[in-house]
Amino acid sequence: MRLLLVFMLISSFAFAQKSEQQLAYQYYINGEYTKAITIYEELSAKRFSVAYYIPYFASLLKTEDYKSAEKLARKLAKIYPKSLNYQLEVAIAQEKSGNQKKANYTYGKVLKQLTGQQSQTINVANTFMRYDLYNAALKVYLQSEKINPKASFGTQKAQLYAHLNKVDLMISEYLSELKRNPRQKKMVMAKVQLFLNNDGIKSEANYQLVKKQLLPFVRQEQGRTDFSEMLIWLFMQNAQYKMALIQAKALDKRTSADGEEVYDLAESFLDKKEYQLAVQAYDYVLGKGKRNHLFVDANINKLYALTKSLSEQQKELDVLNATYVDVISDLGKNRNTVLLLSNYAHFKAFYLHDLSSAKQILNEAMALPQISNTDLAECKLEYADVMLLVGNIWESLLYYSQVEKDFKENPIGHQAKLRRAKIAYYQGDFDWAQAQLGTLKASTSKLIANDAMHLSLLIIDNLNLDTSFIAMRTFASADLLNYQQKYEEAIVKYDSVLTVFPGHTLSDEIYMRKAEIYIQLNNTDLAIQMYQKITRDWGYDILADDALYRLAKIYDNTLAHKVKAMELYEKILLEHNSSIFTAEARKRFRILRGDNLN
Repeated sequence: MRLLLVFMLISSFAFAQKSEQQLAYQYYINGEYTKAITIYEELSAKRFSVAYYIPYFASLLKTEDYKSAEKLARKLAKIYPKSLNYQLEVAIAQEKSGNQKKANYTYGKVLKQLTGQQSQTINVANTFMRYDLYNAALKVYLQSEKINPKASFGTQKAQLYAHLNKVDLMISEYLSELKRNPRQKKMVMAKVQLFLNNDGIKSEANYQLVKKQLLPFVRQEQGRTDFSEMLIWLFMQNAQYKMALIQAKALDKRTSADGEEVYDLAESFLDKKEYQLAVQAYDYVLGKGKRNHLFVDANINKLYALTKSLSEQQKELDVLNATYVDVISDLGKNRNTVLLLSNYAHFKAFYLHDLSSAKQILNEAMALPQISNTDLAECKLEYADVMLLVGNIWESLLYYSQVEKDFKENPIGHQAKLRRAKIAYYQGDFDWAQAQLGTLKASTSKLIANDAMHLSLLIIDNLNLDTSFIAMRTFASADLLNYQQKYEEAIVKYDSVLTVFPGHTLSDEIYMRKAEIYIQLNNTDLAIQMYQKITRDWGYDILADDALYRLAKIYDNTLAHKVKAMELYEKILLEHNSSIFTAEARKRFRILRGDNLN
């Protein structure tokens, strides 16, 4: 019984001490150092513990009680004579008190005990860093590397250079670390990415610094590809897509590879709507010959890129149709060319307006033997799109529903769900559409999530007033006509909203839709008027930078009006510097000005 009572008293004392220790630490975190010191002194009088040494010592330094701090550090150094940290903190207390001569003597004694061993070096350097003595920490790493040439502290030194704002040395250390240890590639790229992000503010100086540091490593690279791949990545980060392609081709030739790096780059070009560069990349892969494992996919994707570029450049449709026919004849109709057939059906329906041929091609593709479930789903989505195009909404919904049911947790299923939500939107069932869009915002596919977010915001932002429900229904029905390429009817519907509801929040969206229609109809003058209307009357709204960029692209690419294009690109940089179009606008502005970006 007596033993039990003693045990309970000890437990109670330990619990009370722990509670006091936690309270003292909270005071320390809150910057109430004097209160923290008072509790730590009481705890030390009862029973000293190394567990609260660091906040206790730091609090003494913060309150400038350097004598007590030195005394505390000496106490720990005596208890743990082999630990250099406490001896070091004696010197730090001496230096903070202004006794530099004593501090230098103590530092010298400590640093003479360095062995170059990794854990010891990092512990000592971290002690310096804890008190913001970054130069001293750097000296520890440099000295240890001299003592032990096999030791490498590149990552640690890079972090210190970042603290010292010596960013050129920081990047150099990260790249040197990658050279020493290829397994650190992800870490190095993450650090460089952080530097390029520059807290969300694009910095040309940061990009140029990384490029300058990286190029010597690329030139010295032998028997490996890390730095060349990193240079390609860097070009892509800075929207220098042509340079990325040149570098990827050079790397592929140097390594006698199968074109996979170039093919992957082409996929990125498709995502970024750089269709002409994608075609160039696929042409390079196709040059590897029919035996190359990427030959079929490169053919399919090249035709897809050519099709997508039609709306921008209005190339001869008959030429592309003939190319599709030749490629299908060459590759055949089989399980490997299902997506080629699906893409051809899309081209037939949406560009040649040959809906019966599109349906026939898709039915033929879906009936092919041994077709994969994924390819079948892609064909069903395309078939549903064609049905929606001809106005057969119920059959369209049926096929979308099949795909959604079969691929619930897959991006293809999410795409089907998104398209069902769009039909609900077209029909004016905004509540049901919003319910579906809400779940899609978390889709693993960034494109689907962004599309869902955009449509959801469109609905939310324009259903604030009772009367806007009518306006929104009219606008949505006009969007369906727009999708179905019934452009004249769509324009009439859009204009009816502007007439009946003047000044409605949908107005800038309507002018944007009309501009897109006029682009499709090759009416550049009217498209320019629509974009100018947005930038003039809704310069404060969310579509202003988008309209400005599209206007700049017309003057740049279609009209070849260099001065006007430069003026508009510069306006984006000055008035919309946080826009997603800033990087491309800066690049085009500099090219038109005559800068040598290479």
